[in-house]
Amino acid sequence: MEITVSEGLGFLKTLKQRHEELKAMRDENSNREKRYYGANADKTTEKIPVYDVRKLDKTVNTLALTLRKLDSAIKAHNATTKLAGFDWDDSVLGVIETE
Repeated sequence: MEITVSEGLGFLKTLKQRHEELKAMRDENSNREKRYYGANADKTTEKIPVYDVRKLDKTVNTLALTLRKLDSAIKAHNATTKLAGFDWDDSVLGVIETE
């Protein structure tokens, strides 16, 4: 399905947010931690995977690839599209002359 640049920019924002959410989930929440504290200060930490780390990582990488493709497509389109109703004029920057 083809989309407009405006829709693409909105979708790009959504993709970035979802990518950040899934990266955080992969990096921080992919393990459940159990800690056991003994009477003699013995402690054991056990990490149990909550999600299939490979599938989660694949999803994160797929999202990153889609982000790059969409960003590139928007930039390529913008490089060939002219702005309607705007003429470039460097003279508006002004030149300050010394006295």
